[in-house]
Amino acid sequence: MSYKKSIFALLLFSQITMAQGEAGSLFLAINPGARANGMGEAQIGVANDAYSTYYNPAGLSNLSSKQFSFMHTSYLPNLVDDMAYDFLTFAMPFKENSAIGGHFTYLNLGDQISTDENGIELGSFSSFMYALNLSYSQKVDENSSWGVNGKYFYQELADLSNVDASTGSFAVDVGYFRHNAMNNPNLTMGAVLTNLGPGVGFGDGEEDPLPTRLGFGIGLLMLEGAGNLAFDLNYEVNDQAMVTNLGFEYFLVENFALRAGFMNDPSGELSYTTLGIGARLDPVGFDVSYVMGGDLDPHSNMVRFSLSGSF
Repeated sequence: MSYKKSIFALLLFSQITMAQGEAGSLFLAINPGARANGMGEAQIGVANDAYSTYYNPAGLSNLSSKQFSFMHTSYLPNLVDDMAYDFLTFAMPFKENSAIGGHFTYLNLGDQISTDENGIELGSFSSFMYALNLSYSQKVDENSSWGVNGKYFYQELADLSNVDASTGSFAVDVGYFRHNAMNNPNLTMGAVLTNLGPGVGFGDGEEDPLPTRLGFGIGLLMLEGAGNLAFDLNYEVNDQAMVTNLGFEYFLVENFALRAGFMNDPSGELSYTTLGIGARLDPVGFDVSYVMGGDLDPHSNMVRFSLSGSF
C-alpha cells in the first residue's frame, strides 16, 4: 500500500468508527468523562462539574470551587487494541458571577506500517489528534448564564519523507444554562452550539466540515434530591440527524452513585446502553463507566476511568 492509500484508509477508518458520515475532525465529538458516559452522555442540561468545559461552557457558573478531572480509556477496544483517548480538564470561579476553565484532549490512533505497491515495508508512522480548549462563563442573572469555548486542534495522520498529512485549525462553542426552568426549582435546562469553524483539509484540495451540533438538554432532580434524570437532543448539522441521550444517576448514599443511560445516533447507526458508578471521598472522586453495545459495535466493552478533585 502506498503512502496516499495508507492515509486514505486511515481517514476512512476514522469516519466509520467515530460514527458521523459527512463531517471531519470527528475526535472533537468524542464525549469525555466516566460520569457523563455512565449517564448515556446526557450532560447539556446538567453541566455542574469541570466537564462543563466540553458539554456546556455556560454551566461553569454552577461551580463553587476549583475542580479538575482526568479521564482515560482504551478507545474502541472491540475493534483495535492500540487506540487511546485522554481528557484533562480544569475549571474555577473567576471574579464575581463568572468562571473560567479549559481542557486538553488527546487521541492516539496508534502506529501504522507504510508499504509500497509491492508490499515492501517502507517504515512506520504514528497518528494522533489533539485539541486545546479555553472556556469562559458569565451569569446573566440569578438563574441563567452564558458561556463560550475557543479551541485549537491539530491532526497528524502521517509525517513521512515525501508526504505530510497533518493539519490544524480552530473552532468555537457557545452555550446557555438556566436554573428554575419553567418555574420549577428542580428543573435545569441548557443549550449549546458546538464546533463552529472552517472546514479542514489535508492538502488534497478537499475540505470536510467540522462536526457541528446544536444541542438542547434538561436535568431534573428527583427522589428528594437523590436522583438526577438527564435528557439531551443533539442535532448533527452536517448529517441532518438527531442524536438522543438519556441518563439517570441515583445516590445510594451521599457520596456513592449508580448510573445508567442510553445513546442513539442514527447517522452512525449506533445505539448502546451505558452503566456507571461514582464514589467521592472529599476532595477526591472516582468514576467508572461501561458501554454495552452490539457485537458489531466498535464502542462495545469500552471502559472509561475518571479521577477528579476539588479545592
